[in-house]
Amino acid sequence: MPARPPGTTVPPEAVLTTVGTTGPATAVAEIAVHGSWSHRLGLDVTAALRDCFADRPSSIIIIDLHGMEDDDAASLPLWLAARRAANALRPPVRLALCLPTATILQIRLRRIGAHRLPLYTTMTEARAAAASPSVG
Repeated sequence: MPARPPGTTVPPEAVLTTVGTTGPATAVAEIAVHGSWSHRLGLDVTAALRDCFADRPSSIIIIDLHGMEDDDAASLPLWLAARRAANALRPPVRLALCLPTATILQIRLRRIGAHRLPLYTTMTEARAAAASPSVG
C-alpha cells in the first residue's frame, strides 16, 4: 500500500476488534466503528456485520460507536436495518449499541422507540448485559 501524503487522514473504517466467549454457549462479537459517518463507512460496517452474521457462533454483537462521528444521526437507518437482519436469522443474533449519551443518534434511537435495540453508554455495561439472557 503506498504511503499517504503528510496531513491526510486514514479513511474511516469499521474494525472488528474482538471475538470472544463470555460463557459456555454464548459467543460475543464486538465491532468498533471509527471515523465520520459516510456512505463508505456504512459499507464497511455492513460488511463487518455480514461477516459476524455469517460466522455465527456469535449470538451477540456489540457495536461500539464511541469513535464514530455522526452529528445528524444519518447512520440511524443502518442500525435499524441491522437489528431487523439480526432478528431474521435463525436462531436470532442479539445486537446492542454502545454510544455516548446525549448524542443526536442516541436521542433519536430512544425517541423512535428503538427499545428493541439495546443501548449502552459503556462497553463494560454492554458486556455485562451480554452475559444476561435478556439483552436484545
